[in-house]
Amino acid sequence: MEFLCKNCETAFAPAYNYCPECSQKTTLHRLTFHEVIHEAVHYFTHADKGLFQLIRDLVLKRGLVAREYIDGKRKKYFPPLNFFLLIAAVFVFVSTLRESTQSVDVLQSHPELNEISNPIAKEHAVGVYERKANVSHFMTKYSNLMAMCSLPLTALVFWVFYRKAKYNYIEHLVAGMYMLGFCILVYALLIIPLSYAFHFEGNPAVLIFFLIQFVYFAVFYYGFLNKTTKRPLAKVLAVSLCSLIVWILISGSVVQFYIVSGFGGLLD
Repeated sequence: MEFLCKNCETAFAPAYNYCPECSQKTTLHRLTFHEVIHEAVHYFTHADKGLFQLIRDLVLKRGLVAREYIDGKRKKYFPPLNFFLLIAAVFVFVSTLRESTQSVDVLQSHPELNEISNPIAKEHAVGVYERKANVSHFMTKYSNLMAMCSLPLTALVFWVFYRKAKYNYIEHLVAGMYMLGFCILVYALLIIPLSYAFHFEGNPAVLIFFLIQFVYFAVFYYGFLNKTTKRPLAKVLAVSLCSLIVWILISGSVVQFYIVSGFGGLLD
């Protein structure tokens, strides 16, 4: 006698506890509130691949997490893309809790602009100051969203410097999801609350984040690359610093171009 999986309709023997095709349990309970809550808690705390266990391992094991996942232990860890997107959602939620909706009156905060007689020049100057205010607001509230955008570039920098290692670009990208996701989580759950409590929001908070990112990237990759003598810690620190500098230069150039030109009026 055979049974059919209720998820994928694959036939299996009665002795099976899990479907051999999709891995769903063969014995299912009727949905109740307890069942839904149990599944949700299990998703985050499962001993083998729960989110909380992954965060613990990213603290204790660091780069070993990415190395083992890439080498084939896919069931052991929370998937990297799921982790990265979930952390992105957490960051957006935390960063907008105290977001100000008050608009900035450029002419009031910069009265010297009223002295410009040429209307075209005045309009241009007002636009520049408004874009500076927009950038300042965005950098204060959403700096880590920019950090998320740096992921492909960060992976590229590490891949270029370690192109002789056994990992390809996509595998460096997976390592970056774990590495950068953890740094963003620290920023969202530790640095932002502390910045609110001790009033060091803005540039100081971003500077602390960059420092944590620089150190963690180096320590993470030191473990990810197996700690061999061919990959000394000094080089990993240098590559980590290089990845940050390259991103700051590129993102800073884009921001400056936006302030000066407004991208040709596309965003106005």
